[in-house]
Amino acid sequence: MKEDAHAKIPVTVVMRSYNDAVLLPRTLRALDEQEGVAVTLLVFESASTDDSKAIFEAHGYDWIRHLEPGSYRSSKVLNEGVDRAETELVAFVNSDAIMIGRDVLRRMAEALLADDRRAGAFARQIVRPDANAMTQVDYHVAFDNRNQLGARAAAWMSLVCSMVRKTAVLEIPFDDELTFAEDAVWSQTAIERGWRTAYVPEALVEHSHDYTWEQRYRRTFGDSAALARIAEAEPARGLFSGFLLPYGKRCVRDVQRLRRIGKLHQFWRVPFYRWPLMRATWKGSVAGWDYFHQASSENSGERLQPVIPRK
Repeated sequence: MKEDAHAKIPVTVVMRSYNDAVLLPRTLRALDEQEGVAVTLLVFESASTDDSKAIFEAHGYDWIRHLEPGSYRSSKVLNEGVDRAETELVAFVNSDAIMIGRDVLRRMAEALLADDRRAGAFARQIVRPDANAMTQVDYHVAFDNRNQLGARAAAWMSLVCSMVRKTAVLEIPFDDELTFAEDAVWSQTAIERGWRTAYVPEALVEHSHDYTWEQRYRRTFGDSAALARIAEAEPARGLFSGFLLPYGKRCVRDVQRLRRIGKLHQFWRVPFYRWPLMRATWKGSVAGWDYFHQASSENSGERLQPVIPRK
């Protein structure tokens, strides 16, 4: 029995794409299978060098922009996508984020429509079947046990698979100065202005990356630098207090979490995996604090948050 088209919730999907041809057909197929929503698809294609462009052409879209190489800036793309949307509800779905089930968009839409002051909602991410043990640990905390992040950080959205109100973004645009953690900064800013966010764990999406050492460092540095904009206190600057002590504590917690997910035999990975992340957190937090709170003319936003070719 066909659904009544008039009963569907209008949703604009903004999809950011870069070299995800291996996963893109599954992402688009899952999008096509969503029920209870009427979807308009807007695509920002970031100069992919694989078959992504051909896959989009074969699938179809309502609008597409082919970005010049090196021109991608996440906040700018997000703001433009919302601005182009003709619906109040705008979903962000990365081209490598595969929705699990036919109700992901509907569940997020219903979470927003249930509360006029909800600015955004976001899905629960589950790791890919081949994700390594440490990636599983990170997602175990970030999504399966989100309360461990603390009340403040737990309310920060992840835009990988999410939905926002257009009116909220028009009131509070994503910060064009940021290339990382723009979702967390936007969430906190919206909350401070009386909006709310919603985590919708019943809405599932497969998405994870096993990053290299260099990628982990650069992304974590960028996130930490950006989060300094909304930091409540200056970060510790000393080697021991700022890096070594937090690093040791995190390693202990990681081993405990590996045991909880049945991966204790992978404990030897912990110090090697966590070293670049904790060092980048320390360095990025200090650099970000100096940039955003001391307004030094010697600081460079481009250096502070290096642009890398990922979403």
